[in-house]
Amino acid sequence: MDFTKLNVEFANMQNTITKYNDLVFEIKNRIKNNSRDISKYETRIKNTKSNLEKESLKMLVISLKNETTFLESIIKEEETNERESGTTKTV
Repeated sequence: MDFTKLNVEFANMQNTITKYNDLVFEIKNRIKNNSRDISKYETRIKNTKSNLEKESLKMLVISLKNETTFLESIIKEEETNERESGTTKTV
């Protein structure tokens, strides 16, 4: 039997799963970095006297919090989908 097509499909599937895992890893790192940046900027807001800088940092913090919330919702939805389908996405 010729397993060439099957081998190619399996390799494609492995590549897709690897890319998926890389994306999930990047999203989790982005969430972690955003949390660190939010903490840093909130400290700067407390310590600065410039109103312009405070307002700018507040907008930045709000933006980072919104991005983090969005990314966390993506991760939670993917975890829910994995539990429902009963599959794991690791190779």
